[in-house]
Amino acid sequence: MKPTTVIEKKLVEEIKNLPIPQQKKILEVVRLLKVGIEVKHKSNITELRGCGKKIWLGIDAQEYVNKLREEWN
Repeated sequence: MKPTTVIEKKLVEEIKNLPIPQQKKILEVVRLLKVGIEVKHKSNITELRGCGKKIWLGIDAQEYVNKLREEWN
């Protein structure tokens, strides 16, 4: 990939002038930054199925909704 902006060109030139060990350190830092930006796992809404299930044990959903609707009046 060719540097396109002035800043990118300056960075490339600066890095080229560094000793190889320092260039490798910079490469590792950039690699770690890239890994941090990538999404490791896309969440799926179906993974939430059953969460909070115990909270609603013994509660009738329709009665609960009706009670909430009464509070609106």
